[in-house]
Amino acid sequence: MGMRLWLALANLIWLGCWPVTAVQANEVSAVVAATDRVSHDWGSEVAAREELQQQLFEAALAQFHPDFVHLWKSLQTTPEEQRGPLYDEAFRKLSRFQHIWRGLDFVSREQIGSMTVDLSKAAPSIEAKGLLDAVTALRPSVSEYAIVRNEVQKLLALPMADRWPALSIPTLREGESSPSLAEIRRILVVLGDMQQDHDSEGIYDGETLSAIKAFQSRHGLTADGIIGRQTQSWLSTGPEARARLLLRNLWRRDVVDRLPEQRYVLVNIPDYHLSVVEQGREIFTSRVIVGQQLRATPILASEIRSVVINPSWNVPTSIMRKDILPKLARDPGYLSRQQIEVIDGQGNPVQFSPEGWSHALASGFPYRLRQKPGDHNALGRYKFYLPNNDAIYLHSTPKKGLFEQGARALSSGCVRVEKAENLAQLLLAPTPRKQQEINGLLKQTTTRWMPLSTPVPVFTVYWSSWIDGEGKQHFRNDIYGFDKGSFKSVL
Repeated sequence: MGMRLWLALANLIWLGCWPVTAVQANEVSAVVAATDRVSHDWGSEVAAREELQQQLFEAALAQFHPDFVHLWKSLQTTPEEQRGPLYDEAFRKLSRFQHIWRGLDFVSREQIGSMTVDLSKAAPSIEAKGLLDAVTALRPSVSEYAIVRNEVQKLLALPMADRWPALSIPTLREGESSPSLAEIRRILVVLGDMQQDHDSEGIYDGETLSAIKAFQSRHGLTADGIIGRQTQSWLSTGPEARARLLLRNLWRRDVVDRLPEQRYVLVNIPDYHLSVVEQGREIFTSRVIVGQQLRATPILASEIRSVVINPSWNVPTSIMRKDILPKLARDPGYLSRQQIEVIDGQGNPVQFSPEGWSHALASGFPYRLRQKPGDHNALGRYKFYLPNNDAIYLHSTPKKGLFEQGARALSSGCVRVEKAENLAQLLLAPTPRKQQEINGLLKQTTTRWMPLSTPVPVFTVYWSSWIDGEGKQHFRNDIYGFDKGSFKSVL
């Protein structure tokens, strides 16, 4: 992700749940009411009126609340000289929305939990120099807001914006022909992945292949040039849906308190990407594997307190019952090959005769499973402990090949880190002697907990679109359905 995104991270609230104060101008000369039914002179405040209309349009487009869609549609069908009450209502509700949004907890913001909030109640007054400043104060407090607003306007002004094609063709590879290639090239040109269309007689040529790979990269897909189901789906995603995703993700990052300047770890779930950020600068990155849809990695804010070398894996009950016991019923030697031991409630290993196994399985298996440390272990050689209510942690994995897949929602909820060894070295760097100790431990299978000298904040977030440092738009699949409905036109 580009530097603009990382600079915007400076606005991320610590643990995402502190209350915030009203927005204040440096020099306050007036208090603009947003809490009552005061009428403002919008006719003489042209700039304020235009700013309000733009913000209302963005809120309606982003599907933050049904009231915004209703208000925007009403505004379009009402003569200008009669819009005053609608402007007042829009100002009040946008003020209320901002107040509620910045008081939402971290999880609710990431999931856009605003569709059912009550916008009819009063919001605090806004201290500002005048009406324009009061309306401007309602913008999200994210440094890239102006950039996203500009990109949204450009998207909606694109040719074909109101008649975007929907592709549904057999999978297409380089060298093959298809009557849909002309339409595909037009899409690539309009979206900026191809310089200009050209006549290649319906053949999937090298120039189109390069453009498709660039397009796939921007959408988090495997850049193999194969125009399959996922690539066609994103090619069929029109400007309105793209603009909506940009706005929704902008507000996901909208908070007003700043993180401490100490480093923190950020896991962007739909991007399958982990970063370590320090003073607004990305100093480490790694690909990750996150939870599959039915075992989703939760949105959370915690802190890494310890690195565990050679962890054993206490198999969660859900995984034991859904995954391992069915395998065990078919293959009695499964546990032995995976070096998994059965333990009782006191943590003591249990041995069974063949008859004992049958009885244990028939009685609902009132035991737990624990995998011994080592290269075979599902957690690999590193586990990053962070306290949370979901028993989620970061860890390495022996299955390195999975990181080559484009879609990596494959785990049972925890986050697998490709460069776990490098991450451990970075986090433990303030105590150099620990690296020597780690080197020795990796030659064994002894489990060792290594506390960090200073716990490092960690966040899992759901940012499925952004603008990179080169001004390019990026999008990711909505793997958990937080943006369900975003691809349906509302305006």
